Amino acid sequence: MLEILAKLSGKLLPFRKLIYLAMIILAGVIITQLLQAPSPSKPSNAVSILSLVGLIWLLLFNILLSTFHNIPRVDDDTKSRLTLVKIKVKRGVFHVLALLFVGLTLVIIFLSVRMLRI
Repeated sequence: MLEILAKLSGKLLPFRKLIYLAMIILAGVIITQLLQAPSPSKPSNAVSILSLVGLIWLLLFNILLSTFHNIPRVDDDTKSRLTLVKIKVKRGVFHVLALLFVGLTLVIIFLSVRMLRI
């Protein structure tokens, strides 16, 4: 699972600046929608809901890029047992983070379906 997330993070890494730009644009759209006077004829605004869902997904991609791009490799050529233990502990923490990331992804899928009423 760690290798899949690391590969995905590596492939999405060139798009990091584009993801930041899209997050800023969507946050701007949400802020402008909140600052507008509410209209009694339109109780729900589809643009703000889509912007919020898009912003949540972009935040999830940002978490993927910032967390899983530098996972330590397990090498059998390590000279010290302490180094090997340290790498295994770090990889264990990354496994916990991967499980949390998968759980967060499932929650965001559920929220996206509920918010978009698919």
